[in-house]
Amino acid sequence: MKISICIPHYNRIEYLLKSLAFIEKQTYDNVEIVISDDNSSDDTEKEITEVKKTYKFPIIYHRNTNNLGYDRNLRQSIELATGDYCFVLGNDDTFYAPDDLSYLVSFLKKNNFPDVGFCNYIEEGNNKLYERAPFTSVFKGNQNIALKYYRSFSFVAGLIYKKAAFEEVNTGKFDGSIYVQIYLAIRIILSGGTFFMIKRPLVLKDIIIKDRVVNSYRDRLIKKWKDFKVEDGGLPSVINVVSTAFDDSGLSDKKIKNKIVKDIYTITYPYWILDYKYNGAFVHAVGLAKGLKPNRISVYANLPFFQKINIQLIYYFITFSAMLFPSKLFIQIKPTLYRWIKK
Repeated sequence: MKISICIPHYNRIEYLLKSLAFIEKQTYDNVEIVISDDNSSDDTEKEITEVKKTYKFPIIYHRNTNNLGYDRNLRQSIELATGDYCFVLGNDDTFYAPDDLSYLVSFLKKNNFPDVGFCNYIEEGNNKLYERAPFTSVFKGNQNIALKYYRSFSFVAGLIYKKAAFEEVNTGKFDGSIYVQIYLAIRIILSGGTFFMIKRPLVLKDIIIKDRVVNSYRDRLIKKWKDFKVEDGGLPSVINVVSTAFDDSGLSDKKIKNKIVKDIYTITYPYWILDYKYNGAFVHAVGLAKGLKPNRISVYANLPFFQKINIQLIYYFITFSAMLFPSKLFIQIKPTLYRWIKK
């Protein structure tokens, strides 16, 4: 079985080089590296050309002649792959242990070659485990599975697509959304594809160089009222992507759309309010609250009247509750809450 490590890349060559050094330690040998370079302005092409001469695994390197954007470049990294499975990594993420791919291949064979899934990951700076997979399991795809786990596909490192399953649903329809990977996963799951999750952390997230994590979202949080602006955190895009994935799978149902909107407001939205507060960005939290008023969500406009009222009540209740809830307490109980939600 051939595994393609797919890396959508833009600048940050020093992080990519460190990631490649870690990847080279993998004990499984039927591996290729696919780097889709979105017209980087640094020395990526020169550095990768040099690395290819002595690298342990074959490297497919493609440089775009102009910048295509995140979603198209992500899809292209998978399109260029020739492996049976595509394991996606950010250019500042890598593998956690040398036998990760050996473990993955054994798992895939044992479970009759499932179609799409993800693993857990650990952050290098604090060795913190992010447990999006509360257990290791395989499920036959259906709408309940898609609704329960689509949020886990928002972080790309550690997403695993069977190449044949990806090709069946690949489309540029959501290039520019920054969430095309969610759309692709849902479409595979709703087509009856086999979904899996792996509790073992196979990914080392946010590798560090010179005591620095590159482009952390925390660095972009607004903390002063003079800088205040309305934000939506990309959550309306998530709602649109997920809702359309159901539509395109022949499951256009207002009850499903209502659940998608409700889940974003009851799970994802309060998480980010509390996270921003914990990181000293109350101003950013207020900006998110204003940006996520239900009448700003396109899917909300098409819901029945009483569902709209319900969403409005949820929005106001969650907003005030999250603003008042102690963020330090939230951080303490977050792992337990996260496991409970996933189960």
